[in-house]
Amino acid sequence: TNKDGLPINNHSELYFKLTDGTTVVVAANSTTGSATATAPDNVYVGTNAPVVIAIDAVSGADAWKFENLNLDKTPVSTQVTDEPGTPGNEGDLVKVTITADQTSVAENVKPTFTVHINTALAHDLVVTLSNNAQVTIKAGETSAPYTH
Repeated sequence: TNKDGLPINNHSELYFKLTDGTTVVVAANSTTGSATATAPDNVYVGTNAPVVIAIDAVSGADAWKFENLNLDKTPVSTQVTDEPGTPGNEGDLVKVTITADQTSVAENVKPTFTVHINTALAHDLVVTLSNNAQVTIKAGETSAPYTH
């Protein structure tokens, strides 16, 4: 019921569009609906923006039936925290490995290697090797060559 005690559930299916593009369906003759938002997941520490969603619009055959359908467009926010810190949870592993591109080389030939990561990152990753040489794996890529 509304604030005056009048029923608000005499309608066909209603569709509430949220600002993230999700649609919440309120079934015919019902007063509630729900949707699930997925929190972002990344490999970086402390870089998670909150999930912020608001009602954007309503549609449906009976959306016009209400004398004064007022959408509360005030955004709601849920903070997203990193996974590490929970016992047994080490977060999102970024594994760096190096492989030799050949099993042997002749004298005076420089061996080549490839440095790999198991997931593409949003930023460049600089890997320092045991000889202090640096290899940069560019954002969006998962490997970079190195010649010794």
